[in-house]
Amino acid sequence: SLLSGSILGAQRSDNGSYVCKLNISGVEVVSDPILVLLEGLPHFIHQPEQLNVTRNSSFNLTCHAVGPPEPVEIYWFQNNIRVNQKPHISPSVLTVPGLIKPALFSCEAHNSKGLTASNPGQVNIKGIPSAPVSVQVLNRTARGIRISWVPGFDAFSALNNCSVQVREVVPRGNVSLQAFHTSVPPHVYHIQQLEPMEEYNIRVSCGNEVGWSAFSPWITASTTEGAPTTPPLNITVSFNKSSSLLEIHWVKPPLERIHGELQGYLIWYRWHNSEGMVSHQEMGKNG
Repeated sequence: SLLSGSILGAQRSDNGSYVCKLNISGVEVVSDPILVLLEGLPHFIHQPEQLNVTRNSSFNLTCHAVGPPEPVEIYWFQNNIRVNQKPHISPSVLTVPGLIKPALFSCEAHNSKGLTASNPGQVNIKGIPSAPVSVQVLNRTARGIRISWVPGFDAFSALNNCSVQVREVVPRGNVSLQAFHTSVPPHVYHIQQLEPMEEYNIRVSCGNEVGWSAFSPWITASTTEGAPTTPPLNITVSFNKSSSLLEIHWVKPPLERIHGELQGYLIWYRWHNSEGMVSHQEMGKNG
């Protein structure tokens, strides 16, 4: 008897070796294999991909297409203009000596059945990033300010470092500008070693492998109150005979050492009586 079979909607995945098996009285009979190859337009294995490259630096692009039928020939295009007048046999590697502006690359694969065009691959030029934006204060302490910012456009090269510049609104010395460097992400930094109750201007710049961005606009932020860093000065003690009172006098600490609004003084003293030594402390309000 004659047996036949068919493959409906044949695809490339149907390519391969086929055999026919019969069972005759419990005995399996296998035919000789036949090879089925579906011929058609070239099929891409690898197409030009998006790249971010350094200006005027060479780079490679790959285009790989297969049949059957073979051979498959490759033509390259840059901004829709053919690059090679003679075809390359697939797979093809195109070496571009360098670009000064972005370009679009694609390839065509040809065989005896026709041609297939690849998807385009955009090649971008790495550049200087844009300035950060939206610098804002997250929290403040007497000695530090924690800030965050939104990075600008990275110009096709990942940001790796940011510089935070800090200066006193009212400079107290010859050197008022401080610079701090931090790796990113995250785009957050805790500025430390600041003075309490001081106003500061803050701005941020970020860099990639090409260079540094412009700085963000200055923002102003202040630290909170801190404990005084020096005690009262010139303390004197005298006995007022007329009132039988012990009077204590002192000089208020320098304003720059108070670090906030002075609320009062803690007076601690001790004396001897018949029961021994006695210690005591009192809180006195400022003024």
